[in-house]
Amino acid sequence: MQPSKVGSLLASDAGLQPVAEKARLINALSKLCFDFLPPGLARLVRAVNVKDGQLVLLAASPAAAAKLKLLSETLRQFLLEQRAQVNSVLVRVQPGAGNVPEVTSRAPRRLSAGALQELARLHQKLPDSPARRALKTLLDHQLKK
Repeated sequence: MQPSKVGSLLASDAGLQPVAEKARLINALSKLCFDFLPPGLARLVRAVNVKDGQLVLLAASPAAAAKLKLLSETLRQFLLEQRAQVNSVLVRVQPGAGNVPEVTSRAPRRLSAGALQELARLHQKLPDSPARRALKTLLDHQLKK
């Protein structure tokens, strides 16, 4: 693979060598993390820094961060097995840090007329209970649409 213009520029300037080397290191650690993590979680995580042996990962949501924190020690051990010099993994939340899939809304489902009639009969037969109240809420919701 031929180096890009940016890569050639970075390689030619001795002052930028440390920056280029750190970028390559973060990229390599990011790929290792992607290989280790479950695919759904890996899409929500991005390696952003490594300093003094501490790898900093950004999670796209609090839920992804919580899962990642549970896996951080195992991830650190995996990285050490891959000869990466990582002593700890720090997880931070930054919405938009990963490729968060968009949530698409779907059309509300309606019960058929026959199903509504049967549920209404059942509601009338049930004694007063949490189940009867829940069924009433369902029926009211269906009739509003």
